[in-house]
Amino acid sequence: MESEIERNAQDWFRFMVDTNLAPGLRALGFFGVGRRFRIEGPHHWGEVAVEQARSFTARAVRFTLHIGVMSRDEWAEQLRVRPYYPANEATKAQWMGWQAPIGSVVDVGGFPIGELWWELEVGRPFQSLAREVLTTVREYGLPAMRERMQA
Repeated sequence: MESEIERNAQDWFRFMVDTNLAPGLRALGFFGVGRRFRIEGPHHWGEVAVEQARSFTARAVRFTLHIGVMSRDEWAEQLRVRPYYPANEATKAQWMGWQAPIGSVVDVGGFPIGELWWELEVGRPFQSLAREVLTTVREYGLPAMRERMQA
């Protein structure tokens, strides 16, 4: 009998995030749950958000990462004005700091690659996919965030 997690792309994606991406991001110094993880700097917060494509099939999910940096003062002001955290496309426009899709900081030959999406298929081993995503954060995302966190 096939388990439910092997039949549902959404569950398989959540399983990969919970068992591989979240622990890997925590090992890089981030904290958080679900699909949003923050890192603390002296005067700024950095964030990595795992964003799933709106369209998906029963067998596969596409996803990317968005990174951002916001000053702590700005963060406190945003929480004072809106005590909930922006969690969808409509409220992303209210984010006041720097933010970018991960592909805009990944460069090849000195040029950003632009859009960068990964695809997870139901039932396929995802350890190497998760390692690739975490390597992208470590090699490109974190340096871009730290550069802006020191400004």
